[in-house]
Amino acid sequence: MPYVNVRITADNNTAAQKERVIQRITQVLVEELGKDPATTFVVIDEVPTDNWGHRSTTVTKLRAAKAAATKATAKKAPAKKAATRQA
Repeated sequence: MPYVNVRITADNNTAAQKERVIQRITQVLVEELGKDPATTFVVIDEVPTDNWGHRSTTVTKLRAAKAAATKATAKKAPAKKAATRQA
C-alpha cells in the first residue's frame, strides 16, 4: 500500500492540476513498481509561503526579492531597437 506525500507551496494550484499530479504519480508507481492503484494513496500538502523556509528566509520574502530584482533589471535594460529590413 504505497503512500506518497507531496509538499508544495500554496500558490494558485488548481484542483485540476493537483488531480493530474495525483494521477501521474499513481501511474509511475504502477508502471515502475507494479503497485496497485486501488491501494495507492497520494496526499498533497499545500504549505503557505510564509511557512516554507529556504536559505534562512521565507519563500514569500525570497519571491519578493526576486521580483524586485527583476523589476530593477528591466528598468536598467536599454530599450530594444526595432529591426529594420534591407531590400
